[in-house]
Amino acid sequence: MRSIRKGNEIESRHSRTVITAAVALVVLAVVGVVVAVTSSTSSAPRRVSTPPVSVADNPSAIRPITVVGDRIVRDGQPWWFLGYNSFTWSGNCGTADERMTTAEVDAWFGSMRNDGHGAVRLFFQPGWNLQRLDAAVASAKRHGIYVTVTLDDALGECGGSKKNASWFADDQQRNTYRAHLTRVVQRYRGEPTIAWFEYLNEPNDAEGALRPFYDEMGAVARQIDPSRLFASGTIAPYATGGDDQFREITASPGVDIASLHEYDEEEVASNHLDDVVSNSTGKPVLVGEFGITAGDGCDVDFDTRAQRIRAKAQAYIGAGLAGALAWSWQPGDDDCEYENLDADAASQEVLRDFQPRPVPRG
Repeated sequence: MRSIRKGNEIESRHSRTVITAAVALVVLAVVGVVVAVTSSTSSAPRRVSTPPVSVADNPSAIRPITVVGDRIVRDGQPWWFLGYNSFTWSGNCGTADERMTTAEVDAWFGSMRNDGHGAVRLFFQPGWNLQRLDAAVASAKRHGIYVTVTLDDALGECGGSKKNASWFADDQQRNTYRAHLTRVVQRYRGEPTIAWFEYLNEPNDAEGALRPFYDEMGAVARQIDPSRLFASGTIAPYATGGDDQFREITASPGVDIASLHEYDEEEVASNHLDDVVSNSTGKPVLVGEFGITAGDGCDVDFDTRAQRIRAKAQAYIGAGLAGALAWSWQPGDDDCEYENLDADAASQEVLRDFQPRPVPRG
């Protein structure tokens, strides 16, 4: 999550604090143009390129997602997805000029692909506003966007606590997390717009504590919603202590989908992909985060980033992975960063219009 990765090093770029309120002025644009919004601390408009036709009158666009072997399946056919991450969508996290209003989230969803392959990954941590999540899920359903919900951050950002061995051993922390998971899974029991949940963002092995935690919380979730899918939220084997630990975590009966996060910008497919696939215990693999910096002051412009996004999407989806989610969407400007996709019409177009070219699976 919002990290620089070089080889096997992980350096967190920022720590986020929980912000309990966001005030923004919402200005509705004319027909054919997405909402343009000014934040409470900036007069710069949110820049979203012209959306495709709405699927508001076609609720059948959202259909249940299942797992069959190493593929994610929709309507009996292998399914893929492409879209975005956001941790500022709820107004609970980020600086004042990054947090989004409900109207901005709805406009953002309306700008995405609406062919049944659009998806977003939203962080939703303990104590955050459930009404905002309700609104986001309802908006996603109207626009034909699948939602994945990450229930907490193992890095301890956005006001959370770091998920180390001490955290897993703390009964109070586990009980708080269990109550959060229970509340959210019960609230959306059977809702197909939520494709799957993640227990944690970017956990490590936590001295062997992660696998039993996933076993335990998976059993809790299955009692509530037996068909609900969960992804591991992991970065790659190097970040969990090695192949054996990654394989042990992914093998949990509480995990349905293995996860890779990568910021290997100049690579097409990440150099960690083979390790993830070979240790995924036969489960589907998704790229939960990939990031490419671009914008003013950067060596890469938006058009070049769009080309790289297209190449990565083809490398992953064309080869049979479940899909990929770009880091990230939040109100921003043209400065060189991962998070300025709202200003990047070229990358928006690729994420909206990309169609994979099938390639033989090795």
